[in-house]
Amino acid sequence: MDDVDEGARGGRPVIGFLGPEGTFTHQAARLLHGTAAELRADGSVPAVIAGVAERRYDFGVVPIENTVEGIVTASLDGIVFRADPVQIMREASVRISFDAYVSAAGDSPPTAIGSHPHGLAQCARYVSRTGLPVEHFPSTAAAVRAAAGRPGLIAIGAQGLDEAYPVRVHDRAVEDHPGAYTRFVCLGLAGGPEPPVADTSRLTWKTSVALTPGWSRPGVLAELCTQFADRGIDIVSLASRPLPGFAGRYVFVVTVDRERRSASLARAIRSLMHQGIRVKHLGSYLSDHTTAGADAGRALVPPPGSLGLAHDDEITQLFPGGGRTV
Repeated sequence: MDDVDEGARGGRPVIGFLGPEGTFTHQAARLLHGTAAELRADGSVPAVIAGVAERRYDFGVVPIENTVEGIVTASLDGIVFRADPVQIMREASVRISFDAYVSAAGDSPPTAIGSHPHGLAQCARYVSRTGLPVEHFPSTAAAVRAAAGRPGLIAIGAQGLDEAYPVRVHDRAVEDHPGAYTRFVCLGLAGGPEPPVADTSRLTWKTSVALTPGWSRPGVLAELCTQFADRGIDIVSLASRPLPGFAGRYVFVVTVDRERRSASLARAIRSLMHQGIRVKHLGSYLSDHTTAGADAGRALVPPPGSLGLAHDDEITQLFPGGGRTV
């Protein structure tokens, strides 16, 4: 009998996650499922999602968005474009901080630096300062595991991995942006069991849908957003993904602050469908998205080079068509 059947009989649920042990996804899996589940490392995000769809895992945990690098496209596309009824069941945030590791076997001079591409991007300044050739690995923990047996390789990974692998810390806290978070989603089958939630005091409901307009014209995105805004529904996340095989056409992935049984959300969805928009439900789930790492006293810092009303002359030079009128 397979693992899911065993879970249905009252055994420990089996959770697939992007491995190996020690990845941030491993941390998220433990945060979401604790010690009551059997955690199994898998080699890639698509493999984890396939394991859920094929019922080899009761649930799967994958990264979905980082506050520095943005959407994890392999995860989002795996949910949006699969025909299987894999949906988001829960969401949790993990604070991200990186250490640089080298083999504990000796003091060989550094010859290369490596990690997962997202990890390298979040530590770009440190990587640049080393001046070393860059190598990509399937995960941050895989890079650290490789460094254990390869003197000369500097591996960037989660803090604390010197307790899991025969490595030592070369440099600490090497990330460009301290205080970054990654959100991870727990995936399951639509209509199947939901993961238990011990404490909901800091969690809020979210619902994610994929919206595919049947047309392309000016204002299409505004029309979509208006259906939610007119009903007092807050869009907490919005992403676009190319529709495979159709140049210039997109699927809009919208996440709102409502549970799927909300009457106002139901009206918004029906209105969208009456406009000819195809709707795919990606999940309705509890999340710490709006509370993890929140700092109400911290001023918003826009990207460098952003302009406001105090830069009216520069705006006029960039966009001369309308003069200074509003």
